Amino acid sequence: MPIEKSPPRHADGTPELCEGEEIRFSEPKTRLFTGAHLEGEGVLHLTNRRVLWLGGTGCAIDYPFITLHAVSRDKSAWPDPCLYCQLRTEEDGGADEEEQPDIPELRFVPAEASHLQLMFQVFSEMSALNPDPLDPQANDSESEEDEDDDGGELPPPLGVMWNAEMNDAAMEDADENM
Repeated sequence: MPIEKSPPRHADGTPELCEGEEIRFSEPKTRLFTGAHLEGEGVLHLTNRRVLWLGGTGCAIDYPFITLHAVSRDKSAWPDPCLYCQLRTEEDGGADEEEQPDIPELRFVPAEASHLQLMFQVFSEMSALNPDPLDPQANDSESEEDEDDDGGELPPPLGVMWNAEMNDAAMEDADENM
């Protein structure tokens, strides 16, 4: 389930985890905004499978349902530093191409802004472990690496021109073919 309202909790308030699920990061006193609406303050848990925010009713979001996440410190965009997220929308085939659907936005605002970079880093790592199964490019990176690995030499770095001194064997082959 991509988004779950009121995820189950233990008596002590900690989240009930699925089999094999582990909490990798927790940030207490984190405010959650959906759009511009404050949902409340709670504890943000980043697990190896989903994002859990436990405050008020709380919510759980599967990583593949989050299409974008970034650190936002721009006060003209939002008054407090936050972890900004955009959620996937269901595509409506009947909508005009010119009409852009509203993209659901979330902002996780920790009480300690200094924790934001670590929050983002763990979020990124956990998101990478959970690629979107509907994204055709999500699994391409491994197959492209396999295709590109022909055992040959790497091309010269950008801004560097190849010359004969870089590969004497290439010049020897050229002389033999003449």
